[in-house]
Order: sequence, then C-alpha cells, then structure tokens
Amino acid sequence: MIRTDPHHHPKERTDMVFAGEGILISSMEVLPEEEADFNEWFDREHLAERVAIPGFLEARRYESVGTPTRYLQIYNTTSFDVLDGAPYKAALANQTEWSNHHISRFIAPTRVVGHLVHSAGVARGVAVALIRLRPSGDPAMMPALASVLSVLDQPGTASVHFVEADAGLSRPVTADSGYVGSEDCYVLIECTSEAAAGKIIARLGASVEKYGELIDARVFRYRMDIGA
Repeated sequence: MIRTDPHHHPKERTDMVFAGEGILISSMEVLPEEEADFNEWFDREHLAERVAIPGFLEARRYESVGTPTRYLQIYNTTSFDVLDGAPYKAALANQTEWSNHHISRFIAPTRVVGHLVHSAGVARGVAVALIRLRPSGDPAMMPALASVLSVLDQPGTASVHFVEADAGLSRPVTADSGYVGSEDCYVLIECTSEAAAGKIIARLGASVEKYGELIDARVFRYRMDIGA
C-alpha cells in the first residue's frame, strides 16, 4: 500500500527508528521534459517492485528543496546481504521497459549500498538533511562521528542515521569504471521542518572534519513511502 502520510511507518525494531540493517540510497536529477513521467514511473511502478523483493522492508522518496530538483530514494532491508542477494540481482538484470527508459536518462546519479551502522532518535521527519562524506582514512563512522549525535539536542531534530557504504557495490547501475564516490558514506538527519534541516547543515562544520571530506550536504522534503 502506498502512503503519503509522513507520520505513518511500519513496525520497527525498538532500538532504531530505521528498520533493518541494510540500506540502499539513490539520487538523481532528471530532464525537465521527463520529470512528470519519471515521477509516475517511480511512484506507481518502481518503488512497489523493489519493496516486493524478499528482504526489502520499505522505501521512501524525497525531493530536494533547492533547484534543480534532485530526487532521493531510501530503501531499508532486513540485512545487508539482501542487497547482494539473488532476488535483488535478478531485479536489476530484468528491468522493465519503463525502468530502462528512465534509468538510462538519469543525470548525475548516485547509488549507495550500505550498512546501517547506527541509528538514534524517536521519530521520522518530514525533511532530511543528507550529508555525503568521503572517508580520509578508516571508513568506520563510529566513534569518529559520535559528536554528530549532538544534533538530537537541537530543536526540530527527530532522528539521525549513519550509513557505511560497500565500495564494491555502491555505484549507479549505468556507471562506468571511472565512477568516483563508491566509498562515500552518509549521515541522514530527519527533521520536523525544512528550516530545521537547513540549520543543522549550516552548523555541521568541525563535527565531520575528523572523518573526511564533506562532498555534499542538502535538504530534501518528504514525498511518499511504501512498505512491504
């Protein structure tokens, strides 16, 4: 069932706001003339197909606050192995005609296959601050980024999630051998408003410097979600 209520979510483990241990994050821009059909495809076909794969728990969509519009998708799985398993690989190898049409036209796509290594907080938010980091040494996010947890004390913060990428799997489906960024890791900070998410990004600074290079940080607003 497709939901457009950002305050509703399926049952989750009591120790983490995000369910499961595996996480897939994708983002892209699209051509203006493709945008309407792109959203129809994602909303009506693609999310449901992915959540139907064994081990997928839910999928959520967002769109960037700034322009040009960038779209963000977050998929949670029971374990990381689901994202390297036969059912998911079969889905990637057998895309629909509609899927192939749009995937081949993505602009500046990213795709992260990762481990949800830490998640804290009490709720989901209607906006997300997405922080992309390139590790300068050990890619382990904890304890290097433990200070980021202090954002939970800031007004408007609902939860925070840390995603360590698998460099061997984290690349867009259409990427060539020269793709850069497969090792990048992510912090997702869920907020009660776009303004709160923007303030968090503005204050990050030194809290991420000890881990690596800040590649990108932007605010996304909730669009829809679908559960298994």
